[in-house]
Amino acid sequence: MSTLKPIRTTAGNQAAVVFIHGFGGNYLETWQNFPRYLVDDSRLSGWNIYSLGYDTHLRVDVGKLWTADPDLQEVAVKLSTDVQVGAIRGYKSLALVAHSMGGLVTQRALLDSADLRDKISHVFLFGTPSGGLKSAYITRWLKPQLRDMARDGVFIRKLREDWDTRFSRVRGQLLPFVFSAVGGSLDEFVPYESSLGPFPEEAYPSCRFVVPGDHLKIVKPTSPESESVQLVVNRLIGHAPSTEVWNSARVAIESRDFQRAVDLLEARVSELDKEGIVQLALGLEGVGRRDDAISLLQQRGTSDTDPMGVLAGRLKRRWLLNRIEKDGEMARQLYGKALERALAQQDYSQAYYHGINVAFFQLFADRQLATAQATARDVLAYCQKAQAGELASDRKWRLATEGEALIHLNQPDAAYARYQQAIAPEQGAEPREIESMYQQAIYLSREVGDNLLRRKLTKLFRNEDSE
Repeated sequence: MSTLKPIRTTAGNQAAVVFIHGFGGNYLETWQNFPRYLVDDSRLSGWNIYSLGYDTHLRVDVGKLWTADPDLQEVAVKLSTDVQVGAIRGYKSLALVAHSMGGLVTQRALLDSADLRDKISHVFLFGTPSGGLKSAYITRWLKPQLRDMARDGVFIRKLREDWDTRFSRVRGQLLPFVFSAVGGSLDEFVPYESSLGPFPEEAYPSCRFVVPGDHLKIVKPTSPESESVQLVVNRLIGHAPSTEVWNSARVAIESRDFQRAVDLLEARVSELDKEGIVQLALGLEGVGRRDDAISLLQQRGTSDTDPMGVLAGRLKRRWLLNRIEKDGEMARQLYGKALERALAQQDYSQAYYHGINVAFFQLFADRQLATAQATARDVLAYCQKAQAGELASDRKWRLATEGEALIHLNQPDAAYARYQQAIAPEQGAEPREIESMYQQAIYLSREVGDNLLRRKLTKLFRNEDSE
């Protein structure tokens, strides 16, 4: 019934792109060079590539007397099965690139299978008749697959209602993956009202795109620079710079971990312990729900130093974005109280974390360089004391904290060396963690006026030149 064609299967990759063709297509002809262009892009080296084929022909199915193409519900079940027990079952993150009817199959499978949804980081629908096709065209063919695509048919009506109920922002929901509905500028087979119309901006913000070409040419690019290819590449990469530490596949895997944490923990928030509250807050922020994370921590996380620091961090980031005075003041107070408690408990790993943030506010908010430097020296002492019983997972943070303290103390070369160590592969820092280190280092190097260090850090963290 279906064929999964491997295009690239690099050992160790934990993310994969799966191409899914449409009506009358196949896993090779439909896409032509599209998968190969992704393989050739070094920025996507962390993604394996597959093309999924299933039975779909232009022949008439005579009442399924001997054999016939499966209807769309059957194909959707098969896609879900491949994820659970097939060749792609071992991947942590999947991006689905679907054409035409394949996009209907993809949507139905996502709605019906929690196991599939749990692994999806990106969904691309190219020329998909999400709003259905006119019945006048459908009735020309005795095909279950075409009947399923009828605008007024049961399959399309139920698909749209179920999709909006689960994912529409208007109904208070959020998409748990990066979603792209793509129409062709010359597509007369699947017009705008069917390919993009079902996803209005207010319900699915920043999800609609138009690329040059008709219904077939939009998925048969002639070069890597084709807009269809660039759309997929850029959406997969997101804001990740082209360096190993910011491998786009790792970002996608991490984004699914955030969503998984929210799905697992939010439903039982009243039962969570301190660690659970912290993990849920980080997950909420990771899927773009920072205000919800702050609200949760304000309600549940102000008695222990770790949740206090997490809440302070969320408030600090919001302060840096919006400069709301009460956010900055509350963050500063939380860091100060947490530092006092950590020192009283001789918990030096917590002390250096809270202390370096106290120094940040002393410099940024108070403009007291000498005071911030004194705190930075204390922080280096806390780091030294914490090192003896240090967990392997904490080492990257201790090194980054030392780097930040050394920026305060006008020791740029030593600071740069610490950051090099902090993001070295053996430290296992995740993309979110690396970005946090980078942003803090850039804020501080800019504040102290060390433009040379700022440029070097940008090159180190993002492999980009900074003016």
